[in-house]
Amino acid sequence: MSGFPSPAGAGATLVVAVLALVAAGCGNSSGHSAATAGSTPSKVAPCKLDRAQRRTVARALADIRGLQRIQAPVQTFSQRGAPHQEVMTGKLELDLGATHLPPDVFAHLLHLAKTAVDLCGDCSNALEADEPFLGNRDEGRCG
Repeated sequence: MSGFPSPAGAGATLVVAVLALVAAGCGNSSGHSAATAGSTPSKVAPCKLDRAQRRTVARALADIRGLQRIQAPVQTFSQRGAPHQEVMTGKLELDLGATHLPPDVFAHLLHLAKTAVDLCGDCSNALEADEPFLGNRDEGRCG
């Protein structure tokens, strides 16, 4: 008798392995595991902003448009940036800090601002300092 299994024994082992994979959910063709199906909706409702928060968002967006206009003619990186770019970045930081914004709204505005000042070193550093750190991740999505 050799140490190799018989062809019938190998076929049975293969069937058991396939059944184990299907039972574990690996054969699911939809790409979703059975544990997550139907547990949460895919679309989360946006946060409701109060009047002061909407005003803060409007001011911040106006400041970001101003930063984009200032940087439009600039072609090269500079540590100090274009004239008045640092002043406008400071105004944006003050406007963002005027009211408490939900973390997702704040992060979106900060992202827009960082793309508007990417050729100004001091401006980018100032906005990086406003970036939330990992310690406040437990804060609720809507503040």
